[in-house]
Amino acid sequence: MHHTSRSLVYGILLCTLVFFAAGSYLVRPLWFDEALTVQNFALLESLQSIYFNYVIPNNQLLYTMLLHGWIKLYCGLGGIDDWMRLLSLLLAGVTMLYTFRRFRVTFGSGVMTVVLLAFCCAPPFLLHATALRGYMAAACCTVFALGSALDYLVSGKFRHWGAYFFFCLCSVAVLPSDMLALGGVCLYALPLCGHNFWKNKRFYFLILTPFAAAALFYLPILQQLLQVIRVGSNESWKDLRGVLQAVYLPQLFTFAMLLLPVSSLLLCFRRKRFNWLRSSRAGIWLLPLIPILLLKAPPFPRVFFPLFPLFVLLIAAGLRDFTAIFCRLQKRYNPKFWIGGLCILTLSWCCIQQQSELKGLFSRCCGGAGRDDFYFPYYLRYGHTPDTTAQMIAARETLKGVQAFYFTFNSDPWPLMFYLRLNGYTDADFLFDGPRGMVPALPDSTIVILKSNEDQTALAQRFKGNWTSLFKNDNHQVWSYDL
Repeated sequence: MHHTSRSLVYGILLCTLVFFAAGSYLVRPLWFDEALTVQNFALLESLQSIYFNYVIPNNQLLYTMLLHGWIKLYCGLGGIDDWMRLLSLLLAGVTMLYTFRRFRVTFGSGVMTVVLLAFCCAPPFLLHATALRGYMAAACCTVFALGSALDYLVSGKFRHWGAYFFFCLCSVAVLPSDMLALGGVCLYALPLCGHNFWKNKRFYFLILTPFAAAALFYLPILQQLLQVIRVGSNESWKDLRGVLQAVYLPQLFTFAMLLLPVSSLLLCFRRKRFNWLRSSRAGIWLLPLIPILLLKAPPFPRVFFPLFPLFVLLIAAGLRDFTAIFCRLQKRYNPKFWIGGLCILTLSWCCIQQQSELKGLFSRCCGGAGRDDFYFPYYLRYGHTPDTTAQMIAARETLKGVQAFYFTFNSDPWPLMFYLRLNGYTDADFLFDGPRGMVPALPDSTIVILKSNEDQTALAQRFKGNWTSLFKNDNHQVWSYDL
């Protein structure tokens, strides 16, 4: 089979495998951040209104604009929530295919297949490949920015720099924090500037372009950006050790089957003609330490997901070096058996990672159900069923005319509102305690929804009236309140 055709087959097989692996991740209800993003920003009337309504970090501007258009394409087949998740899955497929096609010559088709297989079938990738969040879009833009930067440094052509600027602009338009991932792009591309890189004008175009792109996009809404940064810093992690574990342990878990061969990177320091400039790429591993150690409160681990494709390339470099050494030592080296064996090991580990018990163990190492951004957060677990609660309410004839709902914060109010609206409660008043203040009183005939393990007596003391228990499921307890 022709090399190009074989590479295309590898890419298609990878995409197909990821699509089937993502099945259980696709068909899941929305959680707090996702439902908030959809209802407050993606459903605004125009792209301009989305851009100028940048008030909290949940409005990841470019992604929200894409989601706004994607929702308009919905044709009524399947659930609207499943349809919305397909946008991130599409971006994930584009990211994977481009990474494979762009770097298969550098690292070899077999090596790229193994490494991408390990990455794309692991829970961190599958979770964000189906999330209504902009982290996969940012990762996609980061990979394209890297490819364009490498092309520009080799050719010096304006069109390649233009592509680099465009993808930098798209990247920061999704997440301002993606400047860190673009810093990783600069580190990865730095060796192409030569030993005397500071004398190469392309080096300055390389490092200044992300700043120019960020300035172009955010200057019109600078005050809003500063306010969003303040809000984001207040919502960040307070546990330094915890965030370090949550960022770096997923790499250890994901590439567990490849760690031994990849450790051959250490052998490069024994080469007589070791290129120290190329070691700049290893600095990408250290980039998360900059905001984690310097900021007053470390950011959420998911902020670093756009760096993950760069980690993949570093792993691929180590596996390529080990394969080259292995080839020299084994005179009867057969690449089909070597790559095939690695694929079997990697696939086996991917299947093992999907076991709930193991995901739960990884989750505890990465922050637990409420903080885990990569393995088994609460919204992937069996008890997260806001859609079921909404359907159970809508199925009761006596509750069809209800005009007021009150949600406790722990009950996940935004997904409940989303699914109640889908079930016909489009004109109801939805009340919950939030940043805008506490609810002073409940109107007559209000449906109150609490988390299944919450204490209702404290709420009954706050709102005096008649309380009647309606039903309870694994996720919620539902009460009727009357004056």
